[in-house]
Formats: sequence, structure tokens, C-alpha cells
Amino acid sequence: MKFLKRLSAVVPWLLWPAVLPAQVMPLNTTDSSELGLEISSYRYEEVNNGAFFMSNEGNKVGLTGSFSQRLAKDWFWGAEARVAQGYVSYNSASSGNKGSNPDVITEIRITGGQDHDVDSQVLAPYFGLGYRSLFNDLRGYATTGAAGYRRLSEYYYLPLGLTHRLRLSPQARLSTSLEYDLLLVGQQRSYLSDVNATSNDPLNMQRQGYGLRLLAAYETFNWSIGAFMNYWNIADSDLSLHTLGGVPSGLIMEPQNTTREIGMRFKLRFN
Repeated sequence: MKFLKRLSAVVPWLLWPAVLPAQVMPLNTTDSSELGLEISSYRYEEVNNGAFFMSNEGNKVGLTGSFSQRLAKDWFWGAEARVAQGYVSYNSASSGNKGSNPDVITEIRITGGQDHDVDSQVLAPYFGLGYRSLFNDLRGYATTGAAGYRRLSEYYYLPLGLTHRLRLSPQARLSTSLEYDLLLVGQQRSYLSDVNATSNDPLNMQRQGYGLRLLAAYETFNWSIGAFMNYWNIADSDLSLHTLGGVPSGLIMEPQNTTREIGMRFKLRFN
């Protein structure tokens, strides 16, 4: 009974725009906040000299939060954050397989742009600054006996995107965003000391790469649901010195790699 009482209190809040037909959902950016839940499939792959080297693959569950604020002359700005985590399976052409490896993505972004009315639709180009980190824990042993280690990957990038909004009904709209992410700089920390305590933890700088994002969502006053795709393609990194006991043992590189996320996202909106 307590559950039914709580449900009866929540449902009217989610549906209240339907009983106010005079209120029309705007297409332009408004002052609002969002909290959401996402599920996605994830695949990371490295290629060395054009040949498959290794991959991490699995499913993730995440939380998202964002806000937007409308400014003068249809300008707007906003910020968003997300964290997605799960367990991935490692597969290597040389080191074998290893399952159930913790994998966490964290992102923080600030963006701004301007709404433009075009034939009862809105086009909103935007730009911003983004930070993305990936923490992957491969400690333990693969099927060949090869030992794994932790890795921390960080990207700083420039989002350049365009959002299109189309009214579907007085209380709903379709919002689609296409984005290109220009990598400003990336860095990869490999904690090789997890394998050998005398080893250093090399840092490889990544200077060339890009990302692509696609989002399509059905939006109402109080909630939205949609699908998304995030993709990264990063070139070979700079070389970094590897040492054992303080003695140089060679140079290492982070190979060319791609990352793909495809998922669904549900959000609650607070206007």
C-alpha cells in the first residue's frame, strides 16, 4: 500500500503537462536541470602496425547530470557530467584472455552556443571544453600467465556540435545532436609497477585524434529517453622511457586505438 501511495504521488508529476494543453514545450534552450540513468555496450581496441593487438569489451551502467541556462539574444551555456562503470573482458593476440576487469569512464563538459529558429525548428550550434578519463584495472593473470596492470587514460578535447529540435506535439519534441570532438591532448599512465615493483609508471602523451557523438532523444517537460553513440579514434602516442630499478630498459608506446559506446539514456528534467 505504501508503494501504491508513493506511485500515485509521482505519476501525476510526470504527466502533468498532458492536462495543460495550453502549455507548449519550447524548442529553444531553457533554464533546466537533468538527472539520468544510462546503459551501454563498450568496446576498446588497440591496433599495432595495422594488426589487432588487444581489446576490452563489456557492458556499462552510468549516471548523468546536466544543467543549461538561457542568456540574452538566444545564447546559452551549460555543463554536464557522467560516470559509467562496468566489467570488461580482455582479449589479446599475444597475452590471452582475462575476464571481469573493472572499467570506469568519467566525463565533465562545459558548452555554450546560440539557438537559431529555422522554419518552426531550431538549430543550435555549440562549442565547449571537455575532459574524459578512463580507468582500467587489469591486475591479475591472463590465460597465458601474463600479468596485467592498471591504466589511466585522460583526454582534453574541444566539442564542436549542432543540435536540431523538432516539435512532435505540444508537449514533446525530438532533439538530435551531432558532435565532432577535437583532441587537444591525451595522456596514458601505465602502472607497470603493478607487475614489477622496480619499474617506473610511464606516461605517454597522445597528440592526434578525434571523437564523434550522436544523440537522438524524445523529450517532454519532465523526462526524456534516447539513444547515443560515442566514438574515439586516437593515433599512436609519443614514446616514453621505461626503466627497471632506475635503469633504462627501452622505449614504449601507446598504440593506435578506438573506443565505441552505444547505449540508451533516460533522464528526469527539472525546469
